[in-house]
Amino acid sequence: MATFKAFRVHTIDGKSVCRFEQLALEDLDPGPVVIQTAYSAITYKDAMAARGVGKNVRTDRPCVTGIDLAGVVVASADSRFTEGDRVIVTNYKLGADHDGGYADYARVPGDWIVPLPDGLTLYEAMGLGTSGLTAALTVDRLERAGLRPDMGTVAITGATGGVGTLAINIFAGRGYKVVAISGKRDQGEFLRSIGAHTVMSREEFLENRAPLAPSLFAGALDNVGGIYLDRLAAKMQPAGKLAVAGMAIGIEVKTTILPLVLRAIDILGINVSRQLHMDERKRLWGRLATDLKPSHLSRISRPIAFEDLDKAMDRFFDVTTIGRVVVEVGSRAPR
Repeated sequence: MATFKAFRVHTIDGKSVCRFEQLALEDLDPGPVVIQTAYSAITYKDAMAARGVGKNVRTDRPCVTGIDLAGVVVASADSRFTEGDRVIVTNYKLGADHDGGYADYARVPGDWIVPLPDGLTLYEAMGLGTSGLTAALTVDRLERAGLRPDMGTVAITGATGGVGTLAINIFAGRGYKVVAISGKRDQGEFLRSIGAHTVMSREEFLENRAPLAPSLFAGALDNVGGIYLDRLAAKMQPAGKLAVAGMAIGIEVKTTILPLVLRAIDILGINVSRQLHMDERKRLWGRLATDLKPSHLSRISRPIAFEDLDKAMDRFFDVTTIGRVVVEVGSRAPR
């Protein structure tokens, strides 16, 4: 190949400027494994990087963004990988401090790469991506902490987002009654179609501000943070299990210790970035290909053309995006 297409973020006079460019392999950050990218995806972190919100991408030089990719190895100086291997890369420094998935090719360290497990296609892998890995880790940790379907309902905030939709479908597939909490009144039918037993409006969920509200949930996943975390904690059943994976409305939390002490609830932090060791990544990806594989992934994820990437970013800020957005990077991307 001579040059190839890439989507890069530049910082110019303190502002983020995104554009498609033609690059050569030597323009990319170094890495012993060269991957021909078939698919990437858009996460909120990618949208923030594209629009200069927060500190989500390096500013000292341009960066190919995209924190997820799935593709085929075309060259490798790492003995663990050979030409033709189908692989997944998510998180680490990808798309933030290291050129990422929004390019026809990527060069990455072998330590970041997960072989595509049997039971998943490259497209399905990006229908899952970081969001699916987060949902899988949530189910895994809550069940290891003792959560079972017969204990009661599971609540999920940020229900229409990537993590939320995948978590709803995975929990429902394991026999849980899921309460989807959402501010999008027009998405109730969709949420039920992917597994939600009940859809609770944001207003109903937030209306009772008592330190200890009626106990409703045996388990919960909070993707939002702030007052949502406080209200979930207040509404957990005794010995309830609450996982925290997101902070969409901010990092500040004002709550009380009463649910922790009087109801003895457990709060579990969920992080799939650099803290998740490779053996755990492989184990969870294996589960996503088998017992945790969503049954409605085709409803939850939708593809867009590579050329439509930039305009799709803004939908993450006007909160019109539902589920996962898969980017068809490769012109002949294998499914």
